Amino acid sequence: MPQIVGQTVPADRPKKGRYLSFDEIAALIDAAEREHVRDLLILTLGTGARVGSICDIEGAYVHADLGVINLMRWGEVQSNKRKPIVPISGPMRPVLDSLIARRGQGYLLRSSGTPMAEGSKNSTQIIHRMVRRAGIDDGSPVGQTRANRCSIRHTFGDFLAGRVPDFAISSVMGHTSISTPDRDRLFARGSPTTEIYKRRQLQAVRDVGQVLEAECWPEIVKRSEALRSGRA
Repeated sequence: MPQIVGQTVPADRPKKGRYLSFDEIAALIDAAEREHVRDLLILTLGTGARVGSICDIEGAYVHADLGVINLMRWGEVQSNKRKPIVPISGPMRPVLDSLIARRGQGYLLRSSGTPMAEGSKNSTQIIHRMVRRAGIDDGSPVGQTRANRCSIRHTFGDFLAGRVPDFAISSVMGHTSISTPDRDRLFARGSPTTEIYKRRQLQAVRDVGQVLEAECWPEIVKRSEALRSGRA
C-alpha cells in the first residue's frame, strides 16, 4: 500500500466481542431472512469493516477490476475511525454484481428502498438480532462475552493473523492511514497511474482477499445452506 504509516493495535487490548466459529458464521447468514440483511452480513464478513462503513458503500467506489472497495468517499474527512481499502472475495462478488446492476453508482444497501446509510446506527443492531435468531449464544455460561457486531471484526482480524503480514491486516482494518493523494492516484478518473502500478500498490489488500478466498469462504459456504443453494 502507498505511504502507509501506523501499526497494528496492541495485542492485549480488551476484545469487545467473542470469536465466531465457521459454524456460527454460517448460522448467522442462514438466519438472515431478508436479502439486504444477508448482503450486509456477507459484505461485513468479507471485509471486517464497521457496519456503518458497509452501509455507506456506493457503487461508484466498488472497483471490481482491481478486486477492492474504497470505503472513503471523495471529499470525506478522515476520522479516527479510518475507512480503508478492502478486498472483494468469495460470495461478495455476486452480491456486489447484483446490487450494482440494480442500484448503479449510488448507495447499494437499501431497506424498503431507503438507503441503509441513513439509518446505519440502527443497522448495527441487525447483527445483534441475527445472533439471537441464530441462537449461537444459547447456553453460553454466565459471564462469558457474547457474540455481537464487534465479533465479526474481531474474528476477521484474528483469522488473518499468521496468514498475511501484520501491515496487510492493518491496512484493511483501518489501523493505518492512507493519504488522499494516494487514493487519488489509485482511483480518481483520469489518473495517469497504470493498472500494473495500481495492482502493485494494492497487493497487500489483494493478498488478504486471496487468503479469504482460499481458506475462509470455502469453510463458510459448505456450512451455509443459503450460500450453497444460491439464496445469498
